[in-house]
Amino acid sequence: MPLLRKLLPFSRVTILLWAWRNRASVTEWLAFALRTLQSATSGKGLDDAKAEFRLRANLARDRRTRGALVDVAVEGGVARLVGRLSPEVHAVVQDMAVATPGVTRIDDRITHSLGRGGLLKRKAKAA
Repeated sequence: MPLLRKLLPFSRVTILLWAWRNRASVTEWLAFALRTLQSATSGKGLDDAKAEFRLRANLARDRRTRGALVDVAVEGGVARLVGRLSPEVHAVVQDMAVATPGVTRIDDRITHSLGRGGLLKRKAKAA
């Protein structure tokens, strides 16, 4: 523990406040770690975990998608994307998913929002 305190010169309260502020991201990464551990112990291999890690890392690295709340999971080469984004960010997320090695298909369940949370409403044309 003393070595950890030297490496991370932050108080416990500071770490807890950071974890609370970033709880959505922390929860997503913990869920990813548990899925990876389960996959590794069941003998399914780590190909999906590697693809999901690459996609998550690319989303976290890009400034346009860093704050986006997108749930990502890769199973059998299929990337499942769930969230609510603007159309522009949605296109960026799709492009990143397509370019990720190990992803063969996308299950896109992202809905669109306008600006600060308003849903994009499509008016059905009367036939």
